[in-house]
Amino acid sequence: MGFDVDWYSQQGTRTPDNRDYAGVRKRADTILCIVLDGSTSTPTSGELVREITREMVDWYVASAVEITVETLTAQLRRTHESLSKTFPSDTASYGIAHFDAVGRTLVLHAGDCLFGRYDENGPVQWLTQPHTLANALGEMPVDEIAKVSARHRLTRSFRSREFIMPDAVEIDLAGASLVAATDGFWAELNLAEQLEFVDRRYQPTRSERDDRSMLLIRYLDDGQKNRLSQRRGPSENMYLR
Repeated sequence: MGFDVDWYSQQGTRTPDNRDYAGVRKRADTILCIVLDGSTSTPTSGELVREITREMVDWYVASAVEITVETLTAQLRRTHESLSKTFPSDTASYGIAHFDAVGRTLVLHAGDCLFGRYDENGPVQWLTQPHTLANALGEMPVDEIAKVSARHRLTRSFRSREFIMPDAVEIDLAGASLVAATDGFWAELNLAEQLEFVDRRYQPTRSERDDRSMLLIRYLDDGQKNRLSQRRGPSENMYLR
């Protein structure tokens, strides 16, 4: 089983550093992918997301444990214990996807990183909901959540003062690609701009904007080789092992 992985990230204007981050590691015929978005309002959230990525990816490399909701959550908890004292005031959103050898995709997420199904015939079909005050009372269409200012208040995240359980879901891609995106992508771009971003045609305006990033992953047909692209995405914001 092979995989095609494409990371694309544009820095915004709200912080001096790009606080979107991604990590990828293949193990035999499975792969672990993680996307994170550090808070713009806390001082070293960019450093926090880098350390979370490294700890999760390095664990995946070194461990032979079966990947389940329980084993991923246990490692997230250990990562939280490891980093909470170093980053006492920082927070981050994250999404983790594990692709196994028989076509199953397990997703864990907390905060406002979203996962969607994408094919070349239409816009991204969002499969998860963000954890925000805007939709705290029930599910809402993602494009409606994007219009509400309360979406900036997260109800779940990686936060140092306490460990919060992520949501978990198994996704059937049915031949399509999986998009893992930060809120600069799904909330600040309209449908046409999202497609331009996926195709690397989107040019940012000079107006204030968040970092925006997208990790695109798809299964390859048998016999095809793994590919990893970073087209116009900063290499310092991607961790590979």
